[in-house]
Amino acid sequence: MKTMWQAFMFSAIAHMMYFAATLGWGYWKTTMYQPDVVNAWESVGQLQNEVVFSQTGSPIVYVWSLIGVTMIGAIVLHVYKAARQ
Repeated sequence: MKTMWQAFMFSAIAHMMYFAATLGWGYWKTTMYQPDVVNAWESVGQLQNEVVFSQTGSPIVYVWSLIGVTMIGAIVLHVYKAARQ
């Protein structure tokens, strides 16, 4: 059970680091953005053509990712501990 707990903690920390990096990168891009307002309003056609459509994933993917990384981590820890004995 200790191996599963260690694997879960590794997985949780890895996922938290991923989310923190994603949020940090978005924050950095937002703070560094400097719009070119003067030149943007000179070309109305450019403003009308800039539309982005995207799709977001289901949050259940992160749950399965957490479980999957936990299982892989448990296997790696089990093999590592067995090799040390």
